[in-house]
Amino acid sequence: MNFRNLKYFLEAAEAKNITHAARKLFISQQSLSEHITRLEEELGVTLFERGPELELTYAGERLYLLAKRICSLEQEIIRETGEISDHRRGRLRLGISYTCSRSLLPLILPEFYKEHPMVEINLMEGNHQKLNEWLEQGEIDVLLGYLPIDVPGAEVYPLIYEKLLLASPKAMTEDALGESAAEARKGGGAGLDIRAFRDQPFILLKTGNRIRTLFDVYAERNDFFPSVIIETENIETAFALAESGMGVTAYPEMFLMTLHRDALDDGSKLDLLPLYGGDTTGIIAIAFMEKGYHSPAVLDFIDLCRQKSDLWQEIGSDVLSV
Repeated sequence: MNFRNLKYFLEAAEAKNITHAARKLFISQQSLSEHITRLEEELGVTLFERGPELELTYAGERLYLLAKRICSLEQEIIRETGEISDHRRGRLRLGISYTCSRSLLPLILPEFYKEHPMVEINLMEGNHQKLNEWLEQGEIDVLLGYLPIDVPGAEVYPLIYEKLLLASPKAMTEDALGESAAEARKGGGAGLDIRAFRDQPFILLKTGNRIRTLFDVYAERNDFFPSVIIETENIETAFALAESGMGVTAYPEMFLMTLHRDALDDGSKLDLLPLYGGDTTGIIAIAFMEKGYHSPAVLDFIDLCRQKSDLWQEIGSDVLSV
């Protein structure tokens, strides 16, 4: 059975006349009769009582109702797949780390949505391990998160090289660095000796979080063992507590772009001091499976992220000089 036979049947049923129906379809009467006969043979029923005027049998009446629905669905299929091919419709299943979600999504999703208002966006936030699992298992189309992304068959593109900052209440900076505090602020923290903060309380993310891992590696390399008074899953909680003067925390540079530009003002309660070193730079990347089908909407999102990466990097590099 095919759509053409159903359409020819519908036309004959509505015209109730082979000659009139054939004329509307721009085919011969014989050709139309042959299509209907083939349909009857395929279904094993008689569809018309033939006479001066065609009359539907009971089987014909039932098929007429079903054929109308089927042909309506065909038009819907054509319309929707056409919209997908034109990048108007589709689905984007985006997996993103908790950290990247707050800093990157405001920079990318509004623009993507403006160009693709009919694309369904399914957002899945998770930790590093979960994101890798979701990508490998095909539960997400695209992953935005920190390297390493260890998924066999994944194509990975670095987007942003992000510095890790020490967010310290100014009083604690003074207490830790003494007379060199002003120099550290002026120089952006060049040559900062983290061991000077050994007596200051720290508020850090829980072990396993990518930001915490970066900080732990840096601290170990510098023989520094922080006095951790609070561990949290939420980086914004850590930042808010640091702003309240409760303790020092490690904070990613990218967050300052969209969330805390006021922390760069002279009147800020915090000092933001870069922790220099190769192991204190997190690399945010986009990843997707190399093989398999990717909808136009997914490919557009990947392209947009890669186009934006230079701008994001520029903003991130300049954020401390604002």
